[in-house]
Amino acid sequence: MADKNSCVALYSTHDLAEEAVRVLQKAAFDIKKVSIIGKGYHREEHPIGFYNTGDRVRFWGAQGAFWGGVWGLLVGAALFWIPGLGPVVMAGPLVAALVG
Repeated sequence: MADKNSCVALYSTHDLAEEAVRVLQKAAFDIKKVSIIGKGYHREEHPIGFYNTGDRVRFWGAQGAFWGGVWGLLVGAALFWIPGLGPVVMAGPLVAALVG
């Protein structure tokens, strides 16, 4: 049986979490195995892309803030992107327990 390892880290700011992901990426860690869960964070960002379950990258470019806002309005904090599973929608108390 193969060993499975896990690591959990808490960051006080979004910028610190982003830096941790960059460090992992520079160390050749498979970013598709990273899950990030945040709470109540709103900022205009310009993502260069994202991974989906088909392992394809879709580039947002200049429209990233628009699409991020649309998805934020539609699903709020109840949508989590989990590598390998894609979007997972969780309801009420479960979301509060995970994110709170």
